[in-house]
Formats: sequence, structure tokens, C-alpha cells
Amino acid sequence: MHNYLGIMTHRVASPSKYYRHQSSAQAEKFDGVIMYTPNGVDMKRKQVSGYIYQDGSWKWKTVGFPKMNMDIGFYNEADMAKATKVKKNPALRFTGYGLGNKCRIQKHLDASDYLKPYLLPTEQVQTSQQFIAFVHKHGSVMLKPINGWGGRGIIRITESKDRRYRVQTNGKPAADLSQAGLASYVKGILGQGRHVMQKWIDIRNKDGQVYDIRALMQKNGEGKWQLTGMAVREGKNGSITSNIKSGGNAHGVQEYLESQFNEEEGQALTSSIVEVAEYIPPYTEKSYRSRLFELGIDLAVDRSGKLWLIEINIKPGKSIMHRVYGRKAWEKCLRHPFEYARFLASTK
Repeated sequence: MHNYLGIMTHRVASPSKYYRHQSSAQAEKFDGVIMYTPNGVDMKRKQVSGYIYQDGSWKWKTVGFPKMNMDIGFYNEADMAKATKVKKNPALRFTGYGLGNKCRIQKHLDASDYLKPYLLPTEQVQTSQQFIAFVHKHGSVMLKPINGWGGRGIIRITESKDRRYRVQTNGKPAADLSQAGLASYVKGILGQGRHVMQKWIDIRNKDGQVYDIRALMQKNGEGKWQLTGMAVREGKNGSITSNIKSGGNAHGVQEYLESQFNEEEGQALTSSIVEVAEYIPPYTEKSYRSRLFELGIDLAVDRSGKLWLIEINIKPGKSIMHRVYGRKAWEKCLRHPFEYARFLASTK
């Protein structure tokens, strides 16, 4: 009976991308990994079909349910339903489970008195009328896909004095719309899928670049939460988001905040960030009554020096840790999920 670590993802086009997963799993005393998609799971036969690394190459195999599984996929709506079904099967144990869309997450966060002061007004968009009222109330608003990730599809809409609306998306020239124009624009966006709206806050630095802070919380080999690292993500000039993928910069948190405010304020903000980041994972697990193994926590500081919680992600990118802490620290944070998988596999 082989002891493979099952790794579920949205597609396995080139298995050779997963050598790192293979060696990390072996280092934690698994026989290796089986890389599979939700469609590779046969619930009736309790089997998964996917790629296993054997004798120097990746081979397509069918095996019994792995004792421990990890989900690293980014699914579209159709695959999401299948993935959710797989993860609901008690015969397949996963290191961590989903949190649902941005609205569901917001509801859970809203229920915490401790987090309330850090949360921005956020609602699901039902109609363009409701959206326009929200913009009118808050002046400037971010519109985000409800299941979005990596800064994709984010739009900023700002109301000007004469009921004109400025629409900004990354990489495109800004558009100026009338109220009627905005209504039909939002209708078109809603036709592409569900969205949430969130009050915009001014999180630009002294040079006018948008920045935020990503804190990475992970469970270690003893099953305990720890703050692996945190970094400032600074958007490139003219960008409405701070996403590193689209050409931004990464910085250490405390020095950066000290440069934006002053030494005392920078230090105080940094310790608040650590406190919020360490509070969220155990609170979220308790609130959902569900297991998690890592969380990317996105915070931002507005120009007045107030700290805000923007969102939390269960599948955070880790390249920023490489940029700020170097290769060794980055490799360590890639290994944590495998150490936790070993810890879980050895506990009932």
C-alpha cells in the first residue's frame, strides 16, 4: 500500500512542473505525490487517477484514495462545484478547506468585534442602481469579482461633482461615464459573473503609488499557526492595485512604514499588523468550524495612518517572500504545507 500525498489542482498540463512538490513530499516521508484534478476522482470506487513520479518519469496511474490531500487549484465556476464535492467526501482528508466567496468571508469577519474597526464597507452588487447608490455614498469604490484572485478584474469607480463617473482598470485608459452610461456598464460587468463592491480608501504612498501589506500565516510541522513573513507590495505608477505580478515592487514592512510616517508610527503599525494577522487564522477556523493550513492576509494603511483589512486568501502566492527574505526563507515557506501534511497524516 503506497503512502502518496494527493495534490488536487485545476489542471496538470505538464507534470514536470511538480518536481518540487514530489521532493518536498518525500522529505516528509510520503512515497511521493499523485497530481490529480477533481475530474480524476472516482467517488464510487474510492480511487484517484493522476500523475505519479516513478523511475525517473511521470506516469498516469490510478490508486486508492490517498490518506492525506492538499488542494492547490484555482477553479472556474464549473470545476469549483466538482472540487467542492470532492472536498466534502469524508473519505478524502485535506490539509485545509475553502472559505467560499468574498461575501461569505466578509460575513464571517464582520461577526468579530475585534476585527470590526479594520473592515471596509463591502457588499455584493445586486443591481446597477444599488451600485450607483453605494458609489454616491462613498465617493469612490472598488468593484471586484466575487471569486477573484491575484488582483484580476478589479475596477475603481469614482463620482465627480456633476454626477459623472470615472472608471479605471489596470492597463487601460480611464473612461468618463454619465450615470446612465455607468448603469449599463455595471450591467455588462454583472453579466460576466457576481461582483462585490468595497469602499475605496486612499492607500497611496508619498509618491502616489498604491501599496498594501501581505502577511503570510502558515501551520508548521507541529500543527501550530505562525507568521512566516510579511511584505509591502507596491504597485507600479498609475496602477489601481498593488499586484506584484503586474510589475510592482516588494519591501520590508517596518522600514517602509517608518519612511511613510515616522519611526514611532511605523513601529506601532507594524505591531498592529502582526497582531491582526495572528488573530485571523484561529478565529476563522473557529468561525467556519473548518480546517485551514495557510492564509494570506492583505492589509493596507491609508494616508491618515489607519490600518484596514482588505481581504484574506486561502491560496496565497509566495513569490513576494522570495523578494523580501531571499531564497532560503522562500523555500522554507514552500515546505511548511508539506510538514503540516505529515503532521496531520500522523494524527487521527
